[in-house]
Amino acid sequence: MRSTGLIEAPRATVGAALRHTRTAETGLTALGIRGRSLTSPDSLLVPGDELAFRLFAFVLTTRIVRADADGLSSVLVAGPLARLRHETVLAQVGPRTLLTDSVRWASPFGPLGRLGDVAVGRRLVLDVLAARIHAVRELAESWAARKIVVGTAIVHEGRLLAQQRSYPASHAGQWELPGGRVEPGEDESEAVVRECREELGVEVRPTGRLGTDVPLDNGMLLRIHTAELKDPAQQPTAVEHREVRWVSAAELPALDWLETDRVLLHTLRELLG
Repeated sequence: MRSTGLIEAPRATVGAALRHTRTAETGLTALGIRGRSLTSPDSLLVPGDELAFRLFAFVLTTRIVRADADGLSSVLVAGPLARLRHETVLAQVGPRTLLTDSVRWASPFGPLGRLGDVAVGRRLVLDVLAARIHAVRELAESWAARKIVVGTAIVHEGRLLAQQRSYPASHAGQWELPGGRVEPGEDESEAVVRECREELGVEVRPTGRLGTDVPLDNGMLLRIHTAELKDPAQQPTAVEHREVRWVSAAELPALDWLETDRVLLHTLRELLG
């Protein structure tokens, strides 16, 4: 079964709304189906997270296998169905995003199960997909007007630059990507260049975008850009932070990341290959 919808927000913002646990809970609750995250309450889902849904007398548990700016996918890991896969694909269409939501499943109980699909199941799935698109649209369009904070994933010789905060006290010692607010009159790439100059003392060249947006508690959106050093021989320094460090993909999980950056780790590992 498939359903589509156009959303008045950039793809990275729609991707963030799609990953938010509130989307699943709101969309399903509207139809009387109880859903909850088993691993990331009120947060952005990452691969490996699980969601549990109660439908009539049955409980279905699905696991996220993909969560990025191109979409989100999950598969059934427990429940009465023989097979279930939910996939959402995002495509930028001018200033809007086209969301295509699809579900495939194998009916249980043989011919009786297939009859139930025709009589009840397919209508229910279409209603769930419509409610889900409505929930994503509502959240993404409310976020689209937020001010942007840029983060920068600088990669050099297969390693990522991370910096350790020295303040405030509640976050001192934690790690994050370089970046900061986009100032009036700047575009995002200009903010990336300025923030890296101020925080690291280096000149960078923006090279693209990475992952979905991340909603922040201060009412802004964190948006990640990729960049490279203009001069590969130049060494970044901790101008405003306690320490800077080049880390490999294997070293990423060992650092105590800020929660807003931790939800990006699966994307950063893919970036490092």
